[in-house]
Amino acid sequence: MAEADTPSMEELRRRSHQDLRRRTIAHMQARTTDLSDGPRRIDPAVYVDPRRFEEEKRELFRKRPVCVALTGDIPNPGDKMLVDALGPAILLTRGKDGVLRGFLNMCPHRAARLVNECDARSRMTCRFHGWTFNLEGELIGLPGKEGFAGIDKAELGLIPVPVAEWHGMIFVRAAPNGDPIDVEEWLGPMAGELAHLELAAARPVKSSMIPAGANWKYAFDTYGESYHFATLHPTTIGSLAFSNTMTHRSHGRHFRIGFPRADFIDYGDKPEDQWPPSDYGGLYMVFPAMVINVNTLPDGGMFYGISRVFPGETPDQCVTLMTTYRPGHELDGRPDDAWAAMHDFIEKVVRTEDYSVSAEGQRNLAHAPEGFRMVFGANEAVLQKQHAEIDRILAQSNES
Repeated sequence: MAEADTPSMEELRRRSHQDLRRRTIAHMQARTTDLSDGPRRIDPAVYVDPRRFEEEKRELFRKRPVCVALTGDIPNPGDKMLVDALGPAILLTRGKDGVLRGFLNMCPHRAARLVNECDARSRMTCRFHGWTFNLEGELIGLPGKEGFAGIDKAELGLIPVPVAEWHGMIFVRAAPNGDPIDVEEWLGPMAGELAHLELAAARPVKSSMIPAGANWKYAFDTYGESYHFATLHPTTIGSLAFSNTMTHRSHGRHFRIGFPRADFIDYGDKPEDQWPPSDYGGLYMVFPAMVINVNTLPDGGMFYGISRVFPGETPDQCVTLMTTYRPGHELDGRPDDAWAAMHDFIEKVVRTEDYSVSAEGQRNLAHAPEGFRMVFGANEAVLQKQHAEIDRILAQSNES
């Protein structure tokens, strides 16, 4: 294909979103939804067992790549970012050369935490004894160096962790001195779907940290089905999207989900060439627990709402880092107010509706009678597949 005939990222995005809209409108009109081959039973131990919980943290959030940010969260030389949700305290820095690096946020002298507040200074000094490091992790200041005679200063740099920046997504593997991260291998078939979002140009508008008294999977489960829209969100999400109607496609261990928006009903019975333009792109679920909500503002324009769910200290605790981004192609001169308002709306729904039910359910699971099993319906197909992938990884780790 000639270079001139290669579709632009904008055109690829438009085609992908149109295909999703086409499939969701078909379900809306037929009053159907994507189904698995049947219901599945889930043991409460999946959510409450401490041993399994530790295995999940080790196998899913430490040994494998996890997307922790976008380029726009740490865009400039000298910028820093703290990542504490994966277990080890991790420090990201962008060097003067523009390269993103990751280190344990730990001074190699006595293991004190090196950085507590992010600034743009090119030097980082430990508050315990004054050891100083540059953005590349090299030790450049050693007070009382005579006390460390015989030790090569080059051996006393910060301990690196694998970091990869790909199409605006920043992945970390919380394993010191580990192998490089192959993002395209990890994303598999989902890579192309994410590339055309052009996340490298997205700019953060507002962020929140949402703790919840529930297992991380219980919280994340709320993103993967629309069965609850009408009952749990009657005046919020339920008024904007059809309940118990969705389409999804598996992209390896990741998923793309579409929910019919209420405004689709105004034109869904018309020929496709008469449909108005739409920025709706659905949910991109990146394993193990990241959601990219590609959606539209009430007055038009696209937003990216990204939620990253992480385990807490115990099986019944988790935290969600939620950020709303303004896409790079949304340059119409409007202030950020509309994006900030959308962030506040979604945060309130998640905090007061989704996660309140999650916490209640978590408490019940801790006291469920022997033999009790949760039921994931065929209409909750993505949840079934998500849990099956987690089970597969844990079983594989136990065999090795």
